[in-house]
Amino acid sequence: MLARDGASDGVDVWWDTSGRQDVAAAVPLLRRGGRVILSAGLHTTVSLPGGALYARDASVRGFAISNATTADLATAAVAVNRLLAAGPPTARVAATIPLADAARAHRLLEAGGVRGRLVVVP
Repeated sequence: MLARDGASDGVDVWWDTSGRQDVAAAVPLLRRGGRVILSAGLHTTVSLPGGALYARDASVRGFAISNATTADLATAAVAVNRLLAAGPPTARVAATIPLADAARAHRLLEAGGVRGRLVVVP
């Protein structure tokens, strides 16, 4: 599923945790005033699409959890613990696939449209 499929007017935030930092691919998916957040790829050089950022009033920000204060982390811990106390987290599983069919799992992901996780089991 592409971002445009779920947000026809664009997305407010594109958070890249992959380290690929493909800002040029993310900016066209942003809503006006949107933000790209980079939180991985410490040694990556990013090329910024200045015109596209300018035209959307968009911005690029970095985020490193290691820069959080002790108070920030404590506040986050309280929120996470509240959520966990409400019940165990659940994951949306699209399909469970035997390891022997791992190539099929890759094909499904590459084709797009998978909604949820593909669980590959030995």
